[in-house]
Amino acid sequence: MKISIIIPVYNVAQHLPKCLESILTQGLGDYEVILINDGSYDNSQAICKEWCSKSPSFRLINHDKNQGLSAARNTGIKEAKGEVITFVDSDDYLAQGTLSACLEQMEDADVLEYPIMVDHLSAKEYPFHPIEGTYDFQTWMKRNGYTHCYACNKLFKRSLWGDTAFPIGRYYEDIFTIPYVLQRATKIRGTKHGMYYYCKRDGSISNTPKLNALSDYIEALVQLQELPENQQNFALYLRSLNAQLSYHQHGGKEKIVPHRPLPLSFILSSHLTLHQRIKALWFRLTYHPRT
Repeated sequence: MKISIIIPVYNVAQHLPKCLESILTQGLGDYEVILINDGSYDNSQAICKEWCSKSPSFRLINHDKNQGLSAARNTGIKEAKGEVITFVDSDDYLAQGTLSACLEQMEDADVLEYPIMVDHLSAKEYPFHPIEGTYDFQTWMKRNGYTHCYACNKLFKRSLWGDTAFPIGRYYEDIFTIPYVLQRATKIRGTKHGMYYYCKRDGSISNTPKLNALSDYIEALVQLQELPENQQNFALYLRSLNAQLSYHQHGGKEKIVPHRPLPLSFILSSHLTLHQRIKALWFRLTYHPRT
């Protein structure tokens, strides 16, 4: 089963070698690495060329100018020849043997999700471990899949993507994209094998709140709520309201979340903490977005 590893590259000369070296430790036989140099002006392109000269499994595609992460990933998807595709950010890396172990676990599944160390190298670092087993998209959403819909800790059957593409010029591109790919999957599998190290760097989106980023985040969550599977997903709605509150706290004026009353049965449910119940009740009593 050939796997295509899509790696967008933009001014990451300091971190790129470690990323590429980790690919060589994956124990893969039939694979390709697609490097998309997205208009880098540091030494990233030279590093990519060096690696491509070392191995026929590596190939380089150049964008004439910087188009952003989404555009680079979209180029990689179009160029991929593997039955399976996965994404690796060029300043991240993988634990040894992760992809070979995940391919074995994938078997007849359409998507495989494996562990990820979120915000690695920061004080907020924490591991996310998917629930082991096989399930459908609706179950994935009920288990709050939208909170870990990273593109980078998953293996996808390439056929799932069809004409789906990451949105150009948007923040939180994974939330705008990954759930809709997974929606086409018959079987999604979670595994405890492997580890993706998602490194948190200074100046990243997660480090620097921006109104445009918060606005996109809210819009992505609202869009998810429109799926039939999420009509009764009040936890998702509460998350979008929290994001709207943060947007206002940072100076945003627009109210993006449509009004939808939170039922008392949800507010009083045992899976919410006391803090969450109080906030949910406050939203129910006071939150009335303008039309």
